[in-house]
Amino acid sequence: MNFLLFVPILVIIGFIIGIFGSLLGIGGGFLVAPVLTFIFDYFGIPDGIKFAVGTSLLVVFINSIISIFRHSRIRNINWKASLIVGLTSLIFSYLSGMLVVHFIASNILKKIFGVFLIVNSIYLAKSQHIDKIKEREEKIVHFIFCGVVAGFLSGLFGIGGGIVIIPLLTLIKYPIKRATLISISAVPITSLGGLISYLTANTNEYIYNIGYVSVPIALIIAVPILYSSKLGIKISQVIEPKHLRSVLSAILGVIGVVMLL
Repeated sequence: MNFLLFVPILVIIGFIIGIFGSLLGIGGGFLVAPVLTFIFDYFGIPDGIKFAVGTSLLVVFINSIISIFRHSRIRNINWKASLIVGLTSLIFSYLSGMLVVHFIASNILKKIFGVFLIVNSIYLAKSQHIDKIKEREEKIVHFIFCGVVAGFLSGLFGIGGGIVIIPLLTLIKYPIKRATLISISAVPITSLGGLISYLTANTNEYIYNIGYVSVPIALIIAVPILYSSKLGIKISQVIEPKHLRSVLSAILGVIGVVMLL
């Protein structure tokens, strides 16, 4: 089957993650990486999931930069907290990215990713209480902890870290809105560390790639983000966060099960 037939799917994925990125402060890697894994495996590309993870990180980086510009016009972003989380996670995303590139087999990575998505799905489904969390004093140690965990998982699974940063901060009793804004501005830095690991990997030329990153495919997904991220900002003003989390929880659960099977 010609790869061009998959282009509409990539455009749709880009449109969806642009909305979720603006609404929830996530980069969309949780959706991009599994879909690209299916596509690359279909074409028989060796280490398809590693190409998917690397390409996903480039998409996440682009999406998160766009989200920052969208949100900085209407909200005050906590740059201190975001830089602490981001710089810490950059180091650990680079290290875990190198771990995947050189040591972890693709079939093992798929299973781990599937479990990770299902766990996140369950947490989001049971996290309705986080909308009621009150303001609390910020502590640097909390942000460093989030950076370590989010960074490691970012390089491992091709996510920007937002899908990890927000749940962690809410578990530590930070309000959802504050956690979302911290995530939005930390994700570009988080994804950059892992992205460097995949870009510098020594691979064959399969899909106009640089290392484990397919630049053309990443750009196809990124283009609709420019438009859908605007829509995400508008939706955030009229819809309750708990409804968004329910939708996201269902998506993560389905994708996680498919990855395991």
